[in-house]
Amino acid sequence: MAPDEERTEESLDNPLNKRFDFERRPLLKLLSAGTMLSLGTNTAIASGDESNGSDDEATSSRRIDPQYGFATPDATAVPENLEPDHVVELHTDEPDDPNDPDRTPFFHFDPSGIHVNAGDVVQFTPESPDHTITAYHPGVGFQQRVPDGVPPFSSPVLSIDSAWLYEFTEAGVYDLYCGPHHVLGMSMRIIVGDLTEEDIPDYEDTFEGSQDPPLLAPFSREFLEHELNETNDANEGCEWSWLTPQEILDADVLDPETIQDRGTVPFRDVLADIDRFADETA
Repeated sequence: MAPDEERTEESLDNPLNKRFDFERRPLLKLLSAGTMLSLGTNTAIASGDESNGSDDEATSSRRIDPQYGFATPDATAVPENLEPDHVVELHTDEPDDPNDPDRTPFFHFDPSGIHVNAGDVVQFTPESPDHTITAYHPGVGFQQRVPDGVPPFSSPVLSIDSAWLYEFTEAGVYDLYCGPHHVLGMSMRIIVGDLTEEDIPDYEDTFEGSQDPPLLAPFSREFLEHELNETNDANEGCEWSWLTPQEILDADVLDPETIQDRGTVPFRDVLADIDRFADETA
């Protein structure tokens, strides 16, 4: 896979339906709906306003909000008092041959799994445009996949060269996704603190939604194929060719104990765990 730095911003900004002409136009309505659903209600931007008063007041305003984090349009201008302990990049990997219908683009976090200490600050840096970092939470219509008491936190939609920071204060398993690209499999896992087997929550390997209140689980291939075939007769028998968030989070290499042992798990290793994409890492 060609790394992002070898591709121009122009190539990353081109609409997918112009780069990949493989009869997926009937899916555009579904993708749009999935994007809005994935974004949920967390559209408020993190506060990074500077005070007009003293330097001490300006510094105190540069804090990480427990729900909205801290966003900056310039990743090189993160305040010193918010210096991160870890960095996660957000990528779009296109196929070497953009005319190849058998290879979809990969939207992903890298690393896709990290182990941090309670109180650590993680900086998320987009290497391609239009990403969010959003917690699976009933507050945004999804199965809760963060520790109890953690708010439904989310970044705004981020552009290239920006950054978003979040402080992970509560120990546990955090499953996160990108709102615009959730339907295309963009999700990751963060383990906070040193967890024992008894500390692992049921949702780690259970993907269940609910009807009352209506909550969705991370999208599976079966769910997405059902939606495709139900929404358009032209899609009858259509198979989902992109990654799914459930495939990512269910990968063996993102088992909480494995993440703790390794410290970081790159996206490439997650992809190798998914049978239908394992050849991409060869």
